[in-house]
Amino acid sequence: MTTGKQAHLNAVLSTRTDLLSVLDGMDYCLDWKSGPEEWSVRELVYHILDTPPGGVHTLVRGILAGEVTEYDLWADLTNVTPERAGYDMAQVTADIENFFQGLDRVISSATEEDLETKTVMMHQKTREYDEERTLRTILERTLTGHIREHLGQLREVRKALGI
Repeated sequence: MTTGKQAHLNAVLSTRTDLLSVLDGMDYCLDWKSGPEEWSVRELVYHILDTPPGGVHTLVRGILAGEVTEYDLWADLTNVTPERAGYDMAQVTADIENFFQGLDRVISSATEEDLETKTVMMHQKTREYDEERTLRTILERTLTGHIREHLGQLREVRKALGI
């Protein structure tokens, strides 16, 4: 039987693989948008990597260490800095790898009990609500919810470009 921790580790690996796969061949179109209100590949990637601020791996590490008891979350931020705006696909890929390696390490350091009992108060600033979340909930919503949703958007960009 796969444990909760192992299921999260499996989700990290599959999500990493899926993200890198969908980005394959998109080097030339990191900043292309199908319309002014749409997000580019770069914007989607950095939104994934830096939501919540610092990335989910940093949040989970802080919760496990007892340093984080609450955090703020803003929806709809691209998190593209001037520096990130100049990155080529090699640097974007390196940032993705660092994110998933960090997430794998932090989940590996957690116990099953940590995943179920360690909680944090999330303040959703954009939508103005607060919610207590366990580590399990944070990881599930990130890996099987938030990132998967944006993978769908990246697939739509590929399709629009005929890749």
